[in-house]
Amino acid sequence: MRSCLALVPAVTLFLLPLSFLSLAQGTPPVVNQHASLVARLRANLPNRGVPGSRFGGATRGACVTGNERLTALLPDTHFGQTAVAAPTLFVFVPKSKATQGEVTIADAEQRPLATMVVNLPAEPGILALRPNVQLQAGQDYRWTFTLLCGADADDPSAFISVSGGISRVQTATDVAKKLQGNSGSDRLGAAVDAGLWYETLAILAELQGNAVTRNLARSQWVAILSAVGLGSIAQAPLVQ
Repeated sequence: MRSCLALVPAVTLFLLPLSFLSLAQGTPPVVNQHASLVARLRANLPNRGVPGSRFGGATRGACVTGNERLTALLPDTHFGQTAVAAPTLFVFVPKSKATQGEVTIADAEQRPLATMVVNLPAEPGILALRPNVQLQAGQDYRWTFTLLCGADADDPSAFISVSGGISRVQTATDVAKKLQGNSGSDRLGAAVDAGLWYETLAILAELQGNAVTRNLARSQWVAILSAVGLGSIAQAPLVQ
């Protein structure tokens, strides 16, 4: 009996939660890890801005029925980079009278390249937009999302829009491999360190769909959106 009891302290230490052991070893708490992720992203985002509008204004026709606003998930520069030909765009859609929205992507000469009409969810939330487009590396583009609030195309009060810029960049080979890997954390880290705004959000949205990674990805998502002035909609659900 004495020899069995002597094993208890060692077994107890082995069963201590990993979070406890990490803190004992000096690993920063989760909140500091989020701050580090946000700092890395902000340091690597391009230092340039473009004309645009993250927030949709009110219309005379009162398309939006609450106090929330149509919002493009973009930095305050209205601009972000991507490494893929067909990136995912994100918008917060408030409660409104609209049942459909339209996303348009145009080139630097404002020539439309793709237009897609989507049905809006019944409840407010953040909507992922995947237009059928092939962006070229080294080129700048502009995207616009519009709530189709009325039937009269000649009446500007029937529409409410947000817009921003996007540029496709060529990444280094090692970064491209990480972005295509199986590890969500490695893909996220590669996107953050390459300053890829659109991939960062797309990866975090994907990870929120996995029960194992949901909580961490959700808190990282909220931290990043809050850091760029979108805290008011950071907690909104992802909707399809």
